[in-house]
Amino acid sequence: MKTTFALALLLSCLTGFLMASSAEKAAEVLSDCMSENGVSPQDLMDLKSGKLKPEDAKDNMKCATQCIFVKFGFMNDKGTLQNDQILAHFPDANLKSQVQIALNACGNIVGSNPCDTAFKMMVCFEKLASNMLNI
Repeated sequence: MKTTFALALLLSCLTGFLMASSAEKAAEVLSDCMSENGVSPQDLMDLKSGKLKPEDAKDNMKCATQCIFVKFGFMNDKGTLQNDQILAHFPDANLKSQVQIALNACGNIVGSNPCDTAFKMMVCFEKLASNMLNI
């Protein structure tokens, strides 16, 4: 269960907390947000591979993260997570409980601006998921 949760959380962070049934919409939002913020596919790959450290991410990468969260209604434009909207995407009670734990751990992070906040939250979610995979 922990591995399932960790994978779901990690994939959710990377695709804006999406369910498989909306993969087409996810791809469109990801593409739009990357284009709007000047993030290249290589930039994203560098971040995912570790070549680009999160602390070295530029504002455009951070704002692309916020863009994704906002377009799916999981964050408002001020950088506040919309926990009810996020939890609504996890119908399984056990998984919803695990997601609530993750939101409690990462959902109150505040950055220097809404883009920075979104990015720091995403990094926190990914670290949490990574740590759970190593258990």
